Amino acid sequence: MVIKRLAVLVEGQTEETFVKEILSDHLSQYDIFPYATRVCTKRVGNCRRYRGGVDSYTKIKTDIQLLSRDSNINAITTMFDFYAFPTDAPGYSSLPIGNGYVQVEYLEEQMKQDINDTRFIPYLMLHEFEAFLFCTPEKIAYTFPNSEEKVDLIRTIAQSVESPEEINNSPLTAPSKRILNIFPEYEKPLHGCLTVMEIGLDTIRSQCSHFDQWLTKLEHL
Repeated sequence: MVIKRLAVLVEGQTEETFVKEILSDHLSQYDIFPYATRVCTKRVGNCRRYRGGVDSYTKIKTDIQLLSRDSNINAITTMFDFYAFPTDAPGYSSLPIGNGYVQVEYLEEQMKQDINDTRFIPYLMLHEFEAFLFCTPEKIAYTFPNSEEKVDLIRTIAQSVESPEEINNSPLTAPSKRILNIFPEYEKPLHGCLTVMEIGLDTIRSQCSHFDQWLTKLEHL
């Protein structure tokens, strides 16, 4: 058995929990063992500081380059929201006209060329982590009991698009903003991962093709 190590540079606590609690269990079936590293948003002396979100692609690139120094890592990937992704990223100023799939794949390719490491597999979530929650709206009821009327509102949004990944990314209509409008008590690190666990990777893959393509690449390392 050849064990493969996968470094996952993530945006925040929610993605870190996803890697630890969900992704690692799935990929272990393929002898692939991922570990999450949160992107450093601020350095004070030798101390690294973290918070949700990142405002500069340079910070992401710096951490990827640090990870690439470890020759024992078989692959490096990312988990960042396409929504509000840093505008200084390579290719951002020349995003092609098209839907989110066209744009995110273009941006990932630009990142791959910029990092220039054969082990690097860029992944940006369309349009953010909360899109996964729209795959099976009724599962939100496990997290928020006695909320069937509110779940119906989530279901209506989900039915308006072909894929949850297509829910758009403006400050008013991004997936997380829509959920917060319906569930003001929503906390991403807690409720987000709990709901995704209930939904399951198979369901998410069946409805989110970009996510499925990424996971397939990881499975075939």
